[in-house]
Amino acid sequence: MTQFDFATDWLADAPLTPDQRRAWNALRGELASARAKNQELQERLHMLEQSAADSEPTVLTRPEFNREVARMLAFDERYGGMSSVLYFNFDNLDAVGANYGRAVANAALREIGVLLVHHVRGSDIVGRLAPDEFGVLLMRCDNEFAWRKGEQLANALQRGLAEIHGCKPDIHVSYGAYTFRDNQDIATGLKEAAASMTRAPR
Repeated sequence: MTQFDFATDWLADAPLTPDQRRAWNALRGELASARAKNQELQERLHMLEQSAADSEPTVLTRPEFNREVARMLAFDERYGGMSSVLYFNFDNLDAVGANYGRAVANAALREIGVLLVHHVRGSDIVGRLAPDEFGVLLMRCDNEFAWRKGEQLANALQRGLAEIHGCKPDIHVSYGAYTFRDNQDIATGLKEAAASMTRAPR
């Protein structure tokens, strides 16, 4: 019980004038309304937090990814920035559904999206390029850091995909990195990144 509750209990038996009693009743009504409003806000906050926890990560389609990357590269060209792209390939990912069921395949895809989105910056861009291929644009990132980030992500993905819903799909992660030069487009970057792929350790 709060200090205000003690005060209202005491006032209930206090010798108040009619005006004081009316003011006290009005105050009790305002307090009850404020408590109800606070409860409503708490419930809405809980629902929003739960919704955020359950929502799908933001992974763009290939056309969306290409469009956003082109926009960022144009920005780099105009203002002198440097960006890199990471390319990820997942061996046997396309066979997971056939071997373990659609639920496991969907869970594996969601795990990939969650790990990629949560391990990069908000300014970076994640896209699914093909059924077993993903790309990440790293803004303001040179080649050395891109390879370090690629290794970090690949290792996290390899661990995260080791077991899905009690199953152990044989998914192996390969990754490559490429840093864009003047007037290069995303197709060139992904091609070069794919050509430089290396496998993450199991």
